[in-house]
Amino acid sequence: MKALNYALKLLKFRSYSINGIKKKLKSKGFEENEIEEVVEKLKNYGYINELEDAINYVKIKCSKGWSRKKIQMGLMRKNYSKEIIKEALNYYDENVVIEKLRREISRKNLDRERAIKLLRSRGFEWELIKSILKI
Repeated sequence: MKALNYALKLLKFRSYSINGIKKKLKSKGFEENEIEEVVEKLKNYGYINELEDAINYVKIKCSKGWSRKKIQMGLMRKNYSKEIIKEALNYYDENVVIEKLRREISRKNLDRERAIKLLRSRGFEWELIKSILKI
C-alpha cells in the first residue's frame, strides 16, 4: 500500500514511464513483486499510459525546437519500446520546429553560416536546414 501511495504521489507532479516508476519504487526499497503489482494497478487505473506520455514528450520537445533525432534519443534513454517511439514520432510537427528555430535564429541575429552550424550541431538534416533558412 505504501508503494502505491508513493507512486501516486510521484504521478501527481509529472508523468512517468513504466520503467521510470519501477526505478523510483526500487530506489525506495520496495520489493520487486510489490512494484509489479503497483504498476499493474496504475495501468488499470489509467495513470500510466506510455504512449500518451511519449507523445506528450514529442510535442513538448517540438515546441522547444528539438530535432527528430534528438527526440528519438531522449525517448530511447527513457526506455520506451521501439513501437511506442515509432508511434510517438508520428506526432513530430516539423512546422512548429521550423517556426521556433526561425525565431531563435532571428533573435540571436545569426548569419547564415553560424545558423547552419547551430542547426547541424543540434542534429537537423540538411533538407530541414534548407527549409528553415529558406535556402
